[in-house]
Amino acid sequence: MKHDLDTLKIALGSAPGAAIRAELIRLVPFVDLVRHNPPNWLYTSGKPNRYNPHGVECIYFGASREVAQAEYDSMWQGMLGEHQPVTTFFADVKLKRVLDLTHAATLKAMKIDAKGLFKNWRRAKHPTLTQLLGQAVNAKDFSAICYPSATANGVNFVIFRDCIRSPDSVRILGPTKKPLQKWP
Repeated sequence: MKHDLDTLKIALGSAPGAAIRAELIRLVPFVDLVRHNPPNWLYTSGKPNRYNPHGVECIYFGASREVAQAEYDSMWQGMLGEHQPVTTFFADVKLKRVLDLTHAATLKAMKIDAKGLFKNWRRAKHPTLTQLLGQAVNAKDFSAICYPSATANGVNFVIFRDCIRSPDSVRILGPTKKPLQKWP
């Protein structure tokens, strides 16, 4: 089935939402993190990525250290910055409505073939299914997408900044109970 932004927004109306409470992990090049003083742990560039077209502000996390490391390594493999210093950090995440693309029932409700989740977005001339899906989620009442990793056996999360409203929260863990940064 061919998907466009409008059909995906309509399909989201019948898609089940999942609540999550998890500690997620992110790896970021050290130089990108310290570009801001103080560090902006929840920095969003609005640049296109797997689940967002240009202009959609979001942040990506892995559900485990192995998945986050595999995703980071895949992103930098063969590039000039492949061996640059990297910073690893964790977030305590509570989200009441997540689109979980790891469940067959969600894919069926959305009329999405799982193979479409793995299309290479980097060389695409037009927004891919996953980018359109992220754009649709960002416009609806979901706060994030849980999706299968393309590089490891596990899952990732993309959290949309404009969709995080209390009681949802993303808290970057630090040395005390006070978070280093948080949404909202």
